[in-house]
Amino acid sequence: MIKKAALFCMLFLGLLSFLSLKAQSVPQKKIDSLTTLIKKENSDTNQVKALLELADVYRNSKIDTSGVLAKKANLLAKNLNYKKGLARSIHLMGYIDYAKGDFTPAREKYNQALLIYQELHDDSGIAQMIYNLGILFAYTGVNDKALENFLKALKIYESTKNNKGISECYTVMALIYERQGNSDKAILYHNKALDLALKLNDKYNISVCYINIGNIYGHQKKFDTSLVFYFKGLKIAEELQNKKWMLSATGNIGEIYTQQGKYKEALNYLQKALDISEESGDKQAIIETLNCMAKVHFDLKDYKKAKDLNEQALIMGKTIGSKYDIKRSYEALASLNAEMGNFEEAYTYHKLYANIKDTILNTENSKQIAEMGTKYETEKKDTEIKLLNKDKEIQAANFQKQQIITWLIAFGLLIVLLLALFIFRQYREKQKANVALEIAYHQIEEKNKDITDSINYARRIQTAILPEIENIKKQFPDIFIFYQPKDIVSGDFYWFTEKNGICILAVADCTGHGVPGAFMSMIGNDMLTQIVIEKGITQPNVILTHLHEGVKYALKQDVELNETRDGMDIVLVKYYFEDGKYLLEYSGALRPLWLISKNQNELTEYKPDKHSIGGADSNDQRQFTNHTIVLEKGDTFYLSTDGYADQFGGEFGKKMMTKNMKDLLFSIQSLTMDQQKDELKKALSKWKKDRQQVDDILVIGIRV
Repeated sequence: MIKKAALFCMLFLGLLSFLSLKAQSVPQKKIDSLTTLIKKENSDTNQVKALLELADVYRNSKIDTSGVLAKKANLLAKNLNYKKGLARSIHLMGYIDYAKGDFTPAREKYNQALLIYQELHDDSGIAQMIYNLGILFAYTGVNDKALENFLKALKIYESTKNNKGISECYTVMALIYERQGNSDKAILYHNKALDLALKLNDKYNISVCYINIGNIYGHQKKFDTSLVFYFKGLKIAEELQNKKWMLSATGNIGEIYTQQGKYKEALNYLQKALDISEESGDKQAIIETLNCMAKVHFDLKDYKKAKDLNEQALIMGKTIGSKYDIKRSYEALASLNAEMGNFEEAYTYHKLYANIKDTILNTENSKQIAEMGTKYETEKKDTEIKLLNKDKEIQAANFQKQQIITWLIAFGLLIVLLLALFIFRQYREKQKANVALEIAYHQIEEKNKDITDSINYARRIQTAILPEIENIKKQFPDIFIFYQPKDIVSGDFYWFTEKNGICILAVADCTGHGVPGAFMSMIGNDMLTQIVIEKGITQPNVILTHLHEGVKYALKQDVELNETRDGMDIVLVKYYFEDGKYLLEYSGALRPLWLISKNQNELTEYKPDKHSIGGADSNDQRQFTNHTIVLEKGDTFYLSTDGYADQFGGEFGKKMMTKNMKDLLFSIQSLTMDQQKDELKKALSKWKKDRQQVDDILVIGIRV
């Protein structure tokens, strides 16, 4: 029964992730200006616009204030017979009902606003109302109607080239497909939404996409990666003070911690989610959070508390008529009562759960969803085929006209005819060749675009997984990171964590660069997280030993006849303060550590072990040396891959070499770390001139 109960809250990852109307960040000066204009109490359309604009500002932060302003705008618009203002005010009042979980009045208002927008031929308003009605259908479990509305809205947004609207439709369609278990479609539409959001620099939708991508990883039980995206989404939501997405991110983070068995952290974030949902009056969110908190107490075997929370959620679910929430509450109460030995109650709740589940998830619904998706794609292709056929008709008509002219000329002048036939034949051959070349060119261009888009998406994932520079600077304020991939994605990466005053920092150079190197960097990043954060190993040489074994296992290099040579070179340090001393422990696989004392007397090189992580002949039991170094304040140490020193350039097109790089670092010691980074960039540019970069480049310098 416990295993079954563990599925309750996972739906939290999807149901709170629907888009809604969103308020833009507005300066206080603008808010003050609108407030002053409203106080003048002019009965004109400008007064209606000011009321609506201020209500729009307060939608996600002061929802009751927003409601009062929207109602004032509605009354004034009616008196003025100002239909656009009337539609917008009803639209906004419907959103406020929706945000509070009052779906029936929200649906009525959205339909009223839709009729007025249709009367005004306002495509933007029509699409938004159809979209919002789709959101309501989705929340109440009517998935076929929800997707039908989203497809209608998408067509309007595409015809009007409204990229924001297109992005929002992609997102909610992805979530519907995700709910139905169609992960391929879900991922397709999430990626489309993120691409558009990044192109538009739309922080709101970037935050939404991060959280939704986190959901996908959450469903796949890749919890650490999921948390990376949730925290990124939460950070942007907090910057925008968007309570709805702060709620979604905190709730989802709480759920991931629940799945990981980190119950204290889970309850902490779920309580934050409950506070936000109660503050905003969002009944749907309150239900989701109560169910998730009940799941935590269930796992802690506090069945009484879990039952109380599930019963509260059931009552509220019945109040708003949400079939999905009622279903989850019945399932939870069935499991809880069985666990408590109340088998009669458990059987009753199980029957109720089975009945409502059949209503929601019947085969016909899933079939209709698939058919509508196919219908949309088919209609789009039919339109394209019609355009192509039209072009062919025009070409045929032009050809026929040219033949008539040719025969008229031929009738008068035989010599001209012969010449014309020869020229025409040559022209046709050339046209055929040009058409063939153009088709091939477009095919290659499409292939290249698909590949580039995929690699760009991989870069976003790789960048998201790299540690935040702000977190590193909290421990090392005087630092520079010079990171310059050769291609879109990189085989070089850096990794950092800090706990209880102990900092672990690594710089790694994986086999190859570009996409192959990026795959290896993802493996290395994930393994360092397992070794240091999950297993708690902090001694550098032991970390490298475990990393070597992990790479061998991941790439099956410990299997006979496996000839894979992939691996990585790495420099890894442990930094901490103990007994009044700054201590640095270092271990390296083919990558050294360079130290320059504060007196700038000399550059000391700590030699690495002469074998890599993984790679050829990796069946040996490799050991790595641990060096302990006592630092003084003002000392500077450097971690680097070989990309900088291996760059070709100079007068004779040779490599820069490690010696020249060390001389350069020694010569710029009097500069700040930021200035050192600038000097490294200038020196590299001057060295390579117009030559291409030959490898990924990563250099990190830290002054104690």
